[in-house]
Amino acid sequence: MPYATLQKVLFFGLLTSVCVPVPAYDFYDVEILVFRQLDSQGDDEELDVPNIRHLELNLELQDLLDRTSAIPLEPAIEGYLSHPAQRIGNSRDYEILFHGRWSQTTSDRKAAPYIRIDLPAIRRSHTLTGVLRLFSTDLLYVDTFLRYRPAEQQAANQTSKSAGRNTQPYYFLKERRRVKFREVHFLDHPKFGVLLTVWPVKLPELPPPTNESQPAIKTDPANTPSISPNSSDS
Repeated sequence: MPYATLQKVLFFGLLTSVCVPVPAYDFYDVEILVFRQLDSQGDDEELDVPNIRHLELNLELQDLLDRTSAIPLEPAIEGYLSHPAQRIGNSRDYEILFHGRWSQTTSDRKAAPYIRIDLPAIRRSHTLTGVLRLFSTDLLYVDTFLRYRPAEQQAANQTSKSAGRNTQPYYFLKERRRVKFREVHFLDHPKFGVLLTVWPVKLPELPPPTNESQPAIKTDPANTPSISPNSSDS
């Protein structure tokens, strides 16, 4: 085979292997675990004074929250991330903030739903809020946009407000990550982290209907009584 022809064959073979579209499934089960890192590796971040990027992220997330409908998240007690959740829960270095799951029937980019995470507010301020979205093009992706405010920083913010200073101690995590089925993906931040996994669900197919005709009911004319229109009860 000539070298140029061999190059074309290898190129198109590689192209088809990379651009294989995500197969269609009946459901997509997604599970997420958000945890707080208790060490001080993120304390050097500038959170006391808001900057332009901080304000832009705040406005972008709020706009996204205002125009998207939420899908209820179920608690993930015995889910795919049960073992990592147990290890994180037993560690002194981490604290679990949220552990939930959801199912969706499509990964089409135009129809894939937004999923909202909103933990209970502390002193009128949300500890963890944001949106996630699982969608596919030729590959499968998850968009994650979360805003986290630790409780102790909320208390400090209330003190600063009473003193006349406007502070916004937030941490943001905004990332688009390519994901693969049945794998655990880690989204890292100095103050909190996210574990996420996606599992496809294919329902069993129903057996095709049979084209066999139903057997006809045969009757014996000799044993079938006849009714005469002139007959009467004696």
